[in-house]
Amino acid sequence: MGTEAEPGVGENDFRHAQKTMRRDLELYRQLALDPSWRHPTFADLVLEHGHWYPPAPWPNGQAWEHMPGRCFEAAHTWADRAGWTYVEGYALVPGTWPLATIEHAWCLTPTGQIADPALPDGYATAYLGLPLTDTFREARQPGRDAVLTCGSNLFLGANTDVLRAGLPPHALANATS
Repeated sequence: MGTEAEPGVGENDFRHAQKTMRRDLELYRQLALDPSWRHPTFADLVLEHGHWYPPAPWPNGQAWEHMPGRCFEAAHTWADRAGWTYVEGYALVPGTWPLATIEHAWCLTPTGQIADPALPDGYATAYLGLPLTDTFREARQPGRDAVLTCGSNLFLGANTDVLRAGLPPHALANATS
């Protein structure tokens, strides 16, 4: 389930990052859109169904152009280009204000390794997210860069159908593929 630290990432550091993210997500849960929904917030959805991933260097030491601030677009691009799994959730980025946990998207390689096309290696210290199937990802609403979160357009809002009713059975990919 992606809960162990990668070589070079101290296990205590990763556990501390997980603890920090859980604290931040508990604060996000207070921003419930509707308490009667299956998942009142995106944080509730990710906490219930998400998988933990430690940071990892870019696969095979390849060079790539970082796309800071465009994580959703970048993750879709790499999922399509390399056949990787698109993941949407949260990343812990120390030094971010006011909370260190940000909504984020990245990819998983076929071996389950993080491939984050938006952030430089080592910038995020932990990831918690939902690996999505291509079928579910490709059915997103037109004009949205994100599948479940607001993405870069806060006016579109979160995917309230999923928050209201829960994830459809075909939404989640294997955590390591």
